[in-house]
Amino acid sequence: VLVFSVLKNSYNRAIHIRCCGVQAYSILDPLQKCCEGTLYNLTSEEVDGMQCCGSVLLNVTNQDVCCTSEDKSLFYPARKGFHCCGHHYYNPALWSCCAGKLSPVHKKIYPTSHSMKESKLQLVSNLNKTQLCNEIFIGIVESVSRGSTVFSNVLKIKGNHATVGPNVFILETPDQCKFLGLTTGKTYFFNYVDVFTDFNHESVLQSLHFILSKCSY
Repeated sequence: VLVFSVLKNSYNRAIHIRCCGVQAYSILDPLQKCCEGTLYNLTSEEVDGMQCCGSVLLNVTNQDVCCTSEDKSLFYPARKGFHCCGHHYYNPALWSCCAGKLSPVHKKIYPTSHSMKESKLQLVSNLNKTQLCNEIFIGIVESVSRGSTVFSNVLKIKGNHATVGPNVFILETPDQCKFLGLTTGKTYFFNYVDVFTDFNHESVLQSLHFILSKCSY
């Protein structure tokens, strides 16, 4: 039985059933989406266009912007010329962002290329099954520099199989200031381009079990 500690609701346990706040849902049902403890029921037309931003579900075709840091995701109405810096949405005329931290423009340390595509920390919950089950890695951040992020103790997850990856995986980041702030010693999911965090689960083991379970069907 799945038991929720706050409201003490209980449901019959099944291998594909997970908790989302005080509700149970099937991770195999594409019409149900869990966003940080809030469960949403989607229509078939909404499946590909809705993404989590914290506990809020956003339509990616609208003008709202979701900014994500290691601690939280926040959404903002889109504003011309503004960018994400972690979970902050800032005006680059007033602020400079480096690895997820803001500084007044006169204190800007590193020159950045304004033509470079902005990178953000992504959410595991916003990956569709194809993206989640094709190939993804999990590893510990060993070091972060302006040019790369080094992961160690890497596992490669493909479908419902996990295999030992390379001892060291180097994710190239041409300009770390335009990339994101990662914590040395912390475990992340990543692919060859993006890094992902998971706010729906309390531990890496729970996240890993979720991925392997979802990709088993």
